[in-house]
Amino acid sequence: MGFKTKKDQGSKHISFSFILGFVFMLFAILLILVQTRTTDLQILLTTEFSEWHQIFLWIAAFSSFGVKVPMVPVHIWLPEAHVEAPTVGSIILAGIPSKLGTHGFLRFSIPIFPKVTLCSNPFIYTLSTIAIIYTSLTTSRQIDLKKIIAYSSVTHMNLVTIGTFSQAVAIRSPILSYGHTRPKHVCRACNPSTY
Repeated sequence: MGFKTKKDQGSKHISFSFILGFVFMLFAILLILVQTRTTDLQILLTTEFSEWHQIFLWIAAFSSFGVKVPMVPVHIWLPEAHVEAPTVGSIILAGIPSKLGTHGFLRFSIPIFPKVTLCSNPFIYTLSTIAIIYTSLTTSRQIDLKKIIAYSSVTHMNLVTIGTFSQAVAIRSPILSYGHTRPKHVCRACNPSTY
């Protein structure tokens, strides 16, 4: 009975976090649709939004993609889901949602709202640095291998976020993101007994 409760708790964490991110993105898309009458990315790249719309849309998109990365304080879903998921589920969790977050930053937030992104870089760097320090300290106290991998994933993906918002976006972030996936999959595949 306790085992099922932990699985349910992990499921609730990931569901709540993803629904929260979905709601933010839904509001952003609806506002874009009302203002521009399109959701075509090529048209949106050339569209000028008012300053307040840019700020609101950027915050909504950042909140949505930040859940997927995962960034502090919405990072709890990843360790909970990793611990309770089977090996295949852990591999999928490490490979897909966190990469969708950085991909969303690269394809949506940064190109459509470059001015707001540039102004918010200190905030992003600070938030990511706090996440890196916090999850590194948390990782050092863990004894469960799955939690160690999960918290180190949060640390690494926040490093990727810093790289994503740096000036060398085209080179650093995709390499870091790809590099994050490979060692984790090899670790999980070589040590299935811990999963």
